[in-house]
This record gives sequence, structure tokens and C-alpha cells, in this order.
Amino acid sequence: MNEGNTPLRIKAAVWAGAAVFSAAVVLVSAALVWNAREVAQADNEAQATRFVAGAEAALNRSLLAVDVLLASMDELLGLSGAQGDWIDPNLASQRLRSSARQNLMVRYVALLDANGKTMGSSDAAGSALPVQLPPGFLGSVLEQPVSTLMISPPVVSFATADRVLYFARHLRMADSTRVVAVAEVPVNALSSVLVQGVDISGLQVTLERAAGQLLLSVPSRDEAATVTLAPPLHELTTLGQQWEAPARLSGEPALLVYRPILYQDLRISASIPLRDALAGWRDQRNAIALTGLLFLAMIVAAGLLALRYLHRLAQARMAIAQSKATLDQALESMVSGFLLLDGEQRVVQWNSRFEEIFPWLRVAMAPGVPFRRVMEETSRHHLPRASEDERMRWVEQRLLKQKQHQEPHEQVLPNGRTIQITERFTPDGGLVITYHDVTALRRASAEIESLAFYDPLTNLPNRRLLMDRMQQVIAASTRSGQYGALLFLDLDHFKTLNDTLGHEVGDMLLRQVAERLKTCVRREDTVARLGGDEFVVMLHELSLHSEEAAAHARRVGEKILRTLNAPYSLGGHTHHSTPSIGATLMGGALQPSVDLLKQADIAMYQVKSQGRNALCFFDPQMQIAISARAQLEADLQTALMAGQFVLYYQPQFHLDGRIVGAEALIRWQHPERGLVAPGGFIRVAEESELIVPIGHWVLRTACEQLAAWANDPRYRHVQLSVNVSARQFRQRDFVARVVEVLRETGARPHLLKLELTESLVLDDVDDTIAKMGLLKTKGVRFSVDDFGTGYSSLAYLTRLPIDQLKIDQSFVRNLGVRHTDDVIVQTIIGMARNLELDVIAEGVETAAQKALLADYGCQLFQGYLLAMPNLVGDLEALLRSAAGDAPVHATSPGATSES
Repeated sequence: MNEGNTPLRIKAAVWAGAAVFSAAVVLVSAALVWNAREVAQADNEAQATRFVAGAEAALNRSLLAVDVLLASMDELLGLSGAQGDWIDPNLASQRLRSSARQNLMVRYVALLDANGKTMGSSDAAGSALPVQLPPGFLGSVLEQPVSTLMISPPVVSFATADRVLYFARHLRMADSTRVVAVAEVPVNALSSVLVQGVDISGLQVTLERAAGQLLLSVPSRDEAATVTLAPPLHELTTLGQQWEAPARLSGEPALLVYRPILYQDLRISASIPLRDALAGWRDQRNAIALTGLLFLAMIVAAGLLALRYLHRLAQARMAIAQSKATLDQALESMVSGFLLLDGEQRVVQWNSRFEEIFPWLRVAMAPGVPFRRVMEETSRHHLPRASEDERMRWVEQRLLKQKQHQEPHEQVLPNGRTIQITERFTPDGGLVITYHDVTALRRASAEIESLAFYDPLTNLPNRRLLMDRMQQVIAASTRSGQYGALLFLDLDHFKTLNDTLGHEVGDMLLRQVAERLKTCVRREDTVARLGGDEFVVMLHELSLHSEEAAAHARRVGEKILRTLNAPYSLGGHTHHSTPSIGATLMGGALQPSVDLLKQADIAMYQVKSQGRNALCFFDPQMQIAISARAQLEADLQTALMAGQFVLYYQPQFHLDGRIVGAEALIRWQHPERGLVAPGGFIRVAEESELIVPIGHWVLRTACEQLAAWANDPRYRHVQLSVNVSARQFRQRDFVARVVEVLRETGARPHLLKLELTESLVLDDVDDTIAKMGLLKTKGVRFSVDDFGTGYSSLAYLTRLPIDQLKIDQSFVRNLGVRHTDDVIVQTIIGMARNLELDVIAEGVETAAQKALLADYGCQLFQGYLLAMPNLVGDLEALLRSAAGDAPVHATSPGATSES
């Protein structure tokens, strides 16, 4: 049998008990139903008996009153002393009326002779009243030997159409002739007397003769003919009442009670059908049955609940057993040692892992052993050479810690394992102690800490640990007044090494640099790697005086320079590397560590800008320059959004004086500084990538100007040159954006000339040729700006789809002064002629320069000698004035250079 199921004997006992209770409920319910039936029958018998007795008495009184009324007509009319012709009909009728008023049940009384003729009546018709007695009734009255009250069968009155009964008695006159006194009584009136207002459900009342002829009934029956009820009452019972006799009117089983009355063998019967008599009992029976059923349902439900409870109890017992088995298995499979103590601190249970962790306790462990004894045995193993007092003190401390602290604590065993001990009190005052071996966890934590705070490549502290130590050193310096120093190192040309020999060789260099740096500083100093080829050396407690601290830091920095300048052996390669070092002092005031790093970084970049491989201390002026640069970048952003840039145009002249084009030159209309030349912001724009949107604005503005001149014959021939920066040209969508600008503005592409620097063109020749070729197909022209300043290859020049070479102004400026520049200019012009390219000289400031250029074969000129850069309106005025054939010269006194 499954232990989780209720045993069959328990189920049988539960259902047997339920059956006994159910039988008791059924028996009690049956007894109650039977008793209620008997009570209902007895109540109805008593009601029927009382009713019949009352009806008998009332009917006897009513009939007697009618009989007396009829009998009194002899005395009232003096019939016994008179003869028939002596009676005055009117007087007799008057007296009859007076007498009839005393009996409300009688409709009228009349006196009839033997032939049925009315001799007088209480009716308004008097002797003229036609009295229609049932056939044979008059004769039967007259035939009676003794004057007796006779009652006719019920008939319908011809006067009122009501069912009536006639009561009659014969009277003798003086001459022995018989007359008949008749009273007409409505059946309804007699029924009212008979029922007496009793309200018994289903009651059927009859007034009938002994042979069964029905005189009246309640409820009434409307048969016109006389009804004879069968069987006669005397044949039903000799007791006067009986259940399950047929009801006199409906014939259904009923309680029948009858009584004879005083007159003419008449019987009164009362029938209460069994169906009506037991109507209330049936409601009681149903209520009892429903109550019984509810009790039965409750018994069954109680049985089911008991079985369910017992089933759950069995399951709970099985679950407890399984839980105990599972607990035992869990305890044995736990990776932690487990020890359970009771409220008296005695051993209750432990697992095998506990014995594995503390093998020396196997002999001492037993249920009921005090925990103190376990600790004493442990102290002997932990402190083998200690005295007994020392061991006792160790035990007391251990027990005290157990009482005072519930936080996990760790214990290092003699074998080096680290055990974490967790103690928790149980509700009964006991203690659960777990022993978890966290040796691997502690090693992993140390490794994680190393990964979190140390650089995995060089094993130096990383940025996080450096910032933490800097905070500590800054706080200590503030308290002690000692100055420290921060050295920020960056390896020169490290990217070149990575790109040429690979990252593995670069990593070798970084590891060797880290080792050399550690040899240059004290043990208490910090050498950290921030990432890439950036290192930081933090020196602290150098001196109480800033000058001495700076001198000490400089000596360390110079030592680092010498050490890192020594050759490196990198996997068979000998490599020379140099550092750039920026330095700043720490101390004197509480400074954020981020600001100190920034200062050292700025000083390092100052070294980079001055040629590298040197040491430089931070100067506040450097910060001022950096802040000014940041402000300039912000102002450039504002200028783009606020539309502060404007284009100036410097004309380009042919040797014969014609204006053939102009170069678009950007100016910045600063709201505070006024008009700013490109030299004041272009370099910052290029370094901050703002040059891309600025260059796009220049291109679009120039194209809009070309489109504006397209319909004016005075300007439509003018070409506009636009300078393109290297960053702008290298954008992937550069060609698409130029084409889009041309399409949107409607400028003619052949009038747009893009000026590219020589270094830009040769930086990525294939990409340059591809982009220039695409734009050439659209009609755009190209000029190489500052030509001659780079190291151009003639082979590259032949591949590039360029239209013009522009001689740099640095050569033009020294024409006639330095012979080599004259040779270079002549070479450029000759090269352009051979390649069928146009050549233009920029920065022409003197007539002598122009004359020499013309002698060398140059025909296109640009410079202050000819015209200064100006707004578009000035350029248009110049074009209009040059519409004639006279050469035009626009010069500006004091102008020295072209911008």
C-alpha cells in the first residue's frame, strides 16, 4: 500500500460512521413525517367533528324556526275554527307578512288549499301569488297522517331563478279540510346557515336524506335534476366518521363525518379530501425531507472532509518522512559542513562534510556531546603547542563570539584552508552552524581584485586604483603639508611600432617600459598604466617646500627619460623609444585628482608640441590656452547656428587684365571680436571636425552666388574657387553632397573649381582619383593649392584629373631674392605647360613679382597687388568697371599678404 494513501480500514470506519449517522437521520425524518401526518389527520378530524356539530345545531335551529312559523299559521289565521270560505285573502296575506318578517331566511310563506290554490301569502302579490311546488310534493304533504314538516327537493324558483327548498306542513280547518302552510327558503340562505363562515381547506358539506337524495351542498352543484348520492351514508360507516371514505361530492378519498338532524331522516355530512387535509403536512414533509437531505449531505461532506484530512495527514506524514530523508541526503551532499545544536548547546546532528573539514573531530562527535567539548578538542588541534590556559581562553573567546555575533566569520585552519563559519539561532534556542570552505573563493576574489585594480598586461595599478591612491595621497598631503608630484608619460610614435611590427611587439615594449619605470621610483611611489601607451608615476612626500619637491620630481623625470631612452630588445628587434613627460605638483591645497591628471596631461602635450622626448612642468598659461581653445570651439558652434560667417571674394586676373575668376575666402563676423580672418579659427575648426559643416556652408554659399550670376552677362563667365579641407574631402558622402548642392542651387558645375592641397591629394591617391573622377564627370574643375610645398610625384600628377596648379605664395614672395625659388617656379610653370594644365600664382604683392612670373610664362595671378578680398558687392562693382578693355588694378595700401 502506498504510504501517502489513507488505509482501507480507516476509510471503512469513516464510511461506516457516516452510514450510521445517515440511517439515524433517515429514521428520525421518517418518524417526524409520520407524526406530522397523524397530527394533521387528527387536527382535520377535530375540525370536521366540531363543524358538523355546529352545523347540526344551527340547521336544527333554522328548521325549527321555519317549522314554528308554519305551525303558528293555524293560530295566526284561526284555521282550526274556520272554514275555507271564511278566510279573507287580504287579511290573511297581511298577517302572513307580519309573521314572515320575523324569519329572515324565509322568502315568503303562503297558505294553499288542497288543490294548491293560494289562499294568502306574505308576498306582495298576496293570494294572487302563483306557488309552483315540485310535482307530488303537495300530495305527499297532505297524505301525512300527522302534521309533519316536509322539505321538498331543491327546485328552481320561477320568480327568481334561484334554487329553493319548500318547507310545508298541513293544517286542519274546522270542517276537517286540510290546507298546506308553505315557506320558500333559498338554498343559498340555508347554505350560509349550514357553513357558518367556517374556512376549512377543501371542505365539502351536504344536506341529504338517509337514502342519499341531495338537498343542498357546499360547494353547490348546479344540476337541475335531483341528485342522489351513492352509497347512502349509513352504508359507509357505523361510527359516523372515517378516513379514506369517498368524499360526498368529489368522490376522492377523504375524511367523512355526518350527523342526523331532527327532521324527516335528514343527514348533515362534512367531507375533507385527504389531499386537502394533508396539504400542510406535505409542506412539513418536504421541509423535513430537505432538512434530512441537508443533514445527509453534511454527513457525506463530513466524511469526505475527514477522508481528505486523513489523506492529507498521511501525505504530510509521508512528506515529513521524505523531507527527513531528503534532509539527510541534502546534509550529506552539502558542500558545506553542518552542525546542529539544541537549546542546551549539545550536538544534535552533523554531516559527513563536517567530518571532512575537521577530521580530528570524528572520534569526539556523538549526539548529546556538549559543544564546549567539541571546541576543546578543536583547540588541541589548532594550538598544539599552547598551554591548557591558552587553549581555554581560545575556547572562551570562540563561545563568546558565538553569543555576541551572528555575522559570518572566517577561520584559517592549520592546513591553510579558509573556512567561513555562519551561525544562526533556531526558534527553540538551538544553533545551526555551517562551515563553508571559501579558500577558492578568496583566491578568486584576490584575482578579481587584481583584474579590477591592476592592468593585466603590465600588472601595474590601473586608473581606478591610481585615482583611489591619489585621493589618499592628496588627503595625507593636506594634513602633513608634504608636496608630491604626478608625472604623465606617453611613448612617442608608439602607434607606428604597433602598425609596423604588430600589437604583440607593442605589448612587449609596454611590459619592458613598466619594469623600467618601477626601477626609477621608490617602493612607496606608484607606477600606473592608464591604457594604451600612457603611464602615470605618482611621487608623494617629496618635501615640505614646493621648490624642493619640483627639483626632486625633475630628477626622477630625467632618470625616467634616460632609462626609457635605452634600446629595447623586442623579439629579435632592437627598438629605440622615447617618452614625453608632463609633470605637476601635488599638495599645498586640496585639489581634485581629475584636475591634477588633466594638468599633467596638458604639460605632456606641450612636450609633444615642442618635439617630444622631454620633461615639462604644468604652467597655468597652458590651462588658459586650453580654455581659450574650448571657448573658441563653442563660439564656432554658435557661429554656424547664428549665421555669423560671411564669404569674401579675391579676384583672379589674366595677364591681359581680365578678371577670370575669384577665390571664395571665409570670414567670421564675431559679435565681440569683429571680423576674424581664417587664421584665427580654421586650425581649431579642422581639429574639432567643425571644418566639415563650415566647408559645406562655404560650398553652398559659393554655388548660390554662381546661380545668382548665371543670368547676368557681366558675371556669368566668372569661376569661383572653393578650398576643400582634407577632413571634408575624406567624408564618404563628399561627392554626393557636392552633387546635391549643385542640383539644389542650380549652379553650373564647370564654373566651380575645388582647390585641394598637395598633401591631401597624395594622402590616399586611389580614393582621391575616384572622387575627383566622379565630380569631373559632372563638370567640376580642380586646382592643386600650395603646389610645390610637398613632395609630389610626377607619376601621381599624370593620374590625377586636375585642371590647374596654384604656385604657393611662399615661392612667389622670394622671387628675385632667392634663386632656388625662381628655379622652382620656372619648373612648376614648365611642368604645367607640359601637362597641359593651367597655372596660377597666388600672393602676388609687387609689380616685380608679377613681371618675373609673366617672364617665366605664368598668365594667371591672384594677390593684393591686383585686388584684396572683398564682399560680393565690391567684386561685382569691380567686374562692372572691368567690362571695358582697360586693365583694372585694385590695390590696398599696406596690404602685405593674401588671405
